[in-house]
Amino acid sequence: MLNPVRLRTEYKQNPIGMDEKCPRFSYELNGNSKYQTAYRILVEDEQGSQMWDSGFVQDSRSLQIEYKGATLKPFTRYNWKVQVRDENGVESYWSAGDSFFETGFLGTEWSGKWLSASSGPLSRLLRDFKLEKTVAKARLYATALGVYEIYVNGNRVGEDCLKPGWTDYFERVQYQAYDVTELLKKGDNTLASTVTGGWFSCKGYGNSAALLAELHITYADGSTEKIVTGKDWKRFYVHIQNPIRFSHLYNGEAFEAWEETDWKQPGGYRTYAVAAPETDIASHAILKTIKVVWQSGADIRRMIRMEPVKIKKRPNATWIVDFGQNFTGWERIHLKNTMQGTTIVIKHGEMLNPDGSLYVENLRNAWQRTIYTTGTHEEEIYEPQFTYYGFRYLEISGWQGDLTKDQICAFAVYSNLEQTGSFQCSEPMLNKLYENIVWGQRSNFLDVPTDCPQRDERHGWTGDTQVFANMATYNMECGDFYTKWIEDLNLGRSSNGSYPHVAPKMAIEPHLKGATGWADAGIVCPHIMQTKYADNRIVRKYFANMVRWLDWQIENAGGSFLVNNALFGDWLNIDAMIDNQYLSTAYLGGMTKLLAQMAVKIGENSEAQRLEEMHRSVKKAFGEAYFSPDGELQEKTQTAAVLAIHFGLCPDETAHRRTIEYLKQDIVTNRNLHLSTGFLGTPLLLRTLTEAGELDLAYDLLLQTTYPGWLYPVTQGATTMWERWNSWTEENGFGDPEMNSFNHYAYGAVGDWFFETICGIQPMEDGFKAFRLAPLPGKRLTHAEAVYHSAYGEIRSAWKNDDGTFTWDFTVPVNTTAAVQLPPGMIPDGELPDGLTTGDGKTFSAGPGSYQLQFKAAE
Repeated sequence: MLNPVRLRTEYKQNPIGMDEKCPRFSYELNGNSKYQTAYRILVEDEQGSQMWDSGFVQDSRSLQIEYKGATLKPFTRYNWKVQVRDENGVESYWSAGDSFFETGFLGTEWSGKWLSASSGPLSRLLRDFKLEKTVAKARLYATALGVYEIYVNGNRVGEDCLKPGWTDYFERVQYQAYDVTELLKKGDNTLASTVTGGWFSCKGYGNSAALLAELHITYADGSTEKIVTGKDWKRFYVHIQNPIRFSHLYNGEAFEAWEETDWKQPGGYRTYAVAAPETDIASHAILKTIKVVWQSGADIRRMIRMEPVKIKKRPNATWIVDFGQNFTGWERIHLKNTMQGTTIVIKHGEMLNPDGSLYVENLRNAWQRTIYTTGTHEEEIYEPQFTYYGFRYLEISGWQGDLTKDQICAFAVYSNLEQTGSFQCSEPMLNKLYENIVWGQRSNFLDVPTDCPQRDERHGWTGDTQVFANMATYNMECGDFYTKWIEDLNLGRSSNGSYPHVAPKMAIEPHLKGATGWADAGIVCPHIMQTKYADNRIVRKYFANMVRWLDWQIENAGGSFLVNNALFGDWLNIDAMIDNQYLSTAYLGGMTKLLAQMAVKIGENSEAQRLEEMHRSVKKAFGEAYFSPDGELQEKTQTAAVLAIHFGLCPDETAHRRTIEYLKQDIVTNRNLHLSTGFLGTPLLLRTLTEAGELDLAYDLLLQTTYPGWLYPVTQGATTMWERWNSWTEENGFGDPEMNSFNHYAYGAVGDWFFETICGIQPMEDGFKAFRLAPLPGKRLTHAEAVYHSAYGEIRSAWKNDDGTFTWDFTVPVNTTAAVQLPPGMIPDGELPDGLTTGDGKTFSAGPGSYQLQFKAAE
């Protein structure tokens, strides 16, 4: 029998405030049966009335099953459960536990009005109200132009931070929904909020923040009431009884503890509270067009508590606190018996200067500091609320007495995404590299996939995102994260159909036309969603936009298939500049092929044929322009060779072979076994070498420890991925401070090779319904293991080499199949385990289960 588990609606477990009219359901299976042959989903409303009974549907999939029942109503909880049949016709029990989704506004109008927050550092808004009856149910819906916290009777609502997150405010803002039933009481109550500018002001959308909120109350007698933002709310004067004197995402926060009062509590401090003005929509241009939408993305949370590993006092009476790890978040300080009015300044940085002081030159104009002035309490605990920092080290001045580890900690803050992948092997430095890749993702997946978390940038660069998305979705379950971001990416398109270079699009940045390798995120990221999560809806939704981007490039080139949109080139390559037209045309060839494959999966067959023809035309033009008649590649860089090979653009087999020979020669001879690739070439380098039959060279390049290479930063103590190959070198020290981040995930894209090649976990059917297990151990490692919790369940591939005898343990989840392939030159050593079937002795088909297979080199 099978058991349905891990039920999800639109990637979320029991979401509240969801506005999908036809939500999709997903689940996993466990049990002692192998396969699902049919499913049945039952949806009921709060009163137990049936909304949808799918009946048993003959279908083996358990992902992205769309609701097809009666019309959903706003502000309503719906319970759902699933039952399945296995390969023997045995029906499971209904799924256990309470699984539900709760709708929000679902297209209905808000009753609340936008309240104008001050143009100062932070506003405090509140509404006192009295409840006469017993509350049965209460939901709070809130959002802001800016960043907000909201409180019921002094209690902070929700565990999420920096809400509502960052969207394209020209188009939309997300609202959050909370169950606050237990926070309300009969009698006096207070709904209060603090609001500051956040991304809204820092990114140039507007100066004056605003709050919108509604509290929906259902009483025990069935009656209802709403408490909404409007004329009954009050706002405190900006600089009176407001402890947060300064708040800015880049620069930090200043807090004066003696100014804090009990203002959030019923009957609390109200002396300087006046009527809160409603926002003048006529003068607030964004409110004329903005849509308030449900939060399709993931919450931002305090995810990991970080403890200091070293605290050192410097001769100038400052303290250096080392957390041993570069990360994104903020500190918490714990003070006792301080003198009122003492000012403590905390600076944040990623590295130390040779003299032991904090390195801050690479922050550019970002201050990254907390300024805390002590109050009158014997004990004070403080952490910033409306900013975040990228750092490993703190430099603290003004601290009284000794600074001990029990007085300071920090929190790694990022989007609440479940970790789905892990990797370890016999090479410690490779394990450290993987750990650095994960930390780079944690640090830069803060609602938006940012380039870096420390300097005055932190943008959603599309090029970085598209090269890393495959790796990101091995490490973490990113379905809702990318769903939200891809929406902003598409909203930022220009009128000609080209995608922006950053998403969300910002007012303070010029809107550049589509940039090769960056704008292509509009195709690559939906493709990853389709591959990893069987999400065809997102491909259908944006398919026309993807087609338009490809067509526009040819139109912009006057109908030529040799296009030129490479605004950023092969970013941060090492003295290996690539011709812009070459780069753009190669990417156009690759993207036409990729989108044709995506089109077939959503039934767009005529477009698929047109895209295939476009691909052939691009390939022909590319071959004529960039290869000599005898097959020699004319563009001499590693990235040029990689793109021609990987995208299948070599005009014939001779050209293909000669391009591989050139690539190998440049790496081994010209560069002394080093790479020269930048942001676009590097993620494809090892994959291309492997496909070209140069596995040993790929391993040698990966495990190169001298500059430049992936492991060089590891030898220098790196704890995250660096932006540049030369962010720091023993020879020259720090790189160019104008653009030098020590926490950039782009070069971490190499990690997908760990999963797909070293351990051989490769998708075949969307969502990993079917997948390939084909590890390529090479000669440099003695063991390796990768675990990936796919949308269908956990896949494991672990091998070890014991004096030429290989033992391979692997796991195939319930309701999936695996094509198992032995490494080249290997044969089974002994009997095959039950469950494997074979035709040629080297490739096998494996059903669900755990297996151990031994093999050895063929004689």
